Amino acid sequence: MTFTNAVAVALVAGNGVIDKLELETIVPITHRTFLATYQAKLAAKSTTKSEDRRFLAILQVWMIQRHKITA
Repeated sequence: MTFTNAVAVALVAGNGVIDKLELETIVPITHRTFLATYQAKLAAKSTTKSEDRRFLAILQVWMIQRHKITA
């Protein structure tokens, strides 16, 4: 089985989730900088597993924080 980041690609292409995360003030600037780089690498399909894991961690934290704000 080969590793694929198809879910991340779909999130980016489908609804621009990375663009939205970059606009969120709740996301630290270091994460936003990483997201900009990650999005460019994702378009070239050259991300690493560790970068994909970091993206997932950022997305998870953001989702939890947004749930707390809206709950």
